[in-house]
Amino acid sequence: VESLKDGRVVYCLGEKVKDVTEHPIMKICLDWMAMDYVLQQDPRYQSLVTEKNEEGETVSFVFTQQKRVEDLLRLREVVKLWARVCYGKPSGAKFVGKDGLNAVTVVAQRVDKQFGTDYAERVEGYRRFLQKTDASLALGMTDVKGDRSLRPSQQQPHQDYYVRIVEERSDGIVVRGAKAHISEAPLSNEIIILPCRAMREDDKDYAVCFAVPANAEGLTLISAEPEVTEAGNFFDYPLSSSIYINDAMVIFNDVFIPNDRVFLKGEWQFAGDLAYMFGNFHRLSAETYKAVELELFTGAAALMAEYNNVEKVAHIRDKLTWLIQYTEATEIMGQAACEHCVSEPGSDLVYPNPMVANIAKLFFADNWHQATKYIQDIGGGIVVTAPSSKDYFNPETHDMIDKYLGGKAGVPTEHRLRLIKLIRNLTSSYEDVLT
Repeated sequence: VESLKDGRVVYCLGEKVKDVTEHPIMKICLDWMAMDYVLQQDPRYQSLVTEKNEEGETVSFVFTQQKRVEDLLRLREVVKLWARVCYGKPSGAKFVGKDGLNAVTVVAQRVDKQFGTDYAERVEGYRRFLQKTDASLALGMTDVKGDRSLRPSQQQPHQDYYVRIVEERSDGIVVRGAKAHISEAPLSNEIIILPCRAMREDDKDYAVCFAVPANAEGLTLISAEPEVTEAGNFFDYPLSSSIYINDAMVIFNDVFIPNDRVFLKGEWQFAGDLAYMFGNFHRLSAETYKAVELELFTGAAALMAEYNNVEKVAHIRDKLTWLIQYTEATEIMGQAACEHCVSEPGSDLVYPNPMVANIAKLFFADNWHQATKYIQDIGGGIVVTAPSSKDYFNPETHDMIDKYLGGKAGVPTEHRLRLIKLIRNLTSSYEDVLT
């Protein structure tokens, strides 16, 4: 927490944030990310989430290289743990950043073999820095893109819709441009920047990969609009008061990057490799946490069916059965992507099976709206029309709400209302678009 008081330039809800650790909305993101560090200190989980590095130091496991099937399966278990203690959303301190680090680790060796560069050595130097500082790490891949029909170098009225190199110096590069929806960036120590697509030779200035501290001079971070504006209201907003992913814009206004933090500089042939390799690792992360989120989703649907006393109705049982198979199929495909992993030629590295990982991603994403429909069918219209907790706990209206919004006899109205609010959060338009 103290490390984030570093002069970074962050905006949220129309205001420049003086201290990201004290801002009431941004603190939601901070507390959620901090769970990474809480779990690393918990004796019950240290053997899973930490590892000894080559120097014998205890470091975060996700900052180690993935070399075996067992490493990928353990990575899944770490993500599951993060997700199960955080309402289905894994603690974001390293969640996406680790996938970027893994992608750069694999592809840097490919670039070195073809061009005689020393990117792999730089990546390992950066890995050692991350291990020693245990830094929180975000990943910036998606450019703002501008006109989608034009390539990066063809953009009008300016050339900065994709992050690019605007100056090469003997000691590093200067970059300009913007990345969009970069999760947790305003509350991370570090950000790894990757290209988001394959490039052609004309686009070589955009074939750039590097690491940058979040307080670098010339860097501006604009927070995503949060779902919740009332911090701490866990009754009405159980999910969004607990988790704010903060998918920020990250804007580079001529930011200097020293050579030891540059992992691709104009080798346009490998821009696509970086994007795809990140996808391979992040597909695994996504289908792993989605399976956990779907456990919560399916459990909420089943509990609401019980609260409404309709769990034995045939069409409700059909919906719950479908939700169970959807959840379990997502889980098992994520496991299969690890068990059928691919070895990187000429190295001791492995990565998730791209075929299986992408099928799993398509499966959970394409079926999400159907799952939303089923849980909303079971919940009913009350999911969007229930009174707020302020009315429920108002002595003048409490007894009326408690009487008329009850369900099955023996189930407290408050329990049913809390579940209604959870389902509203779980099936919001934000969750639909995010998935």
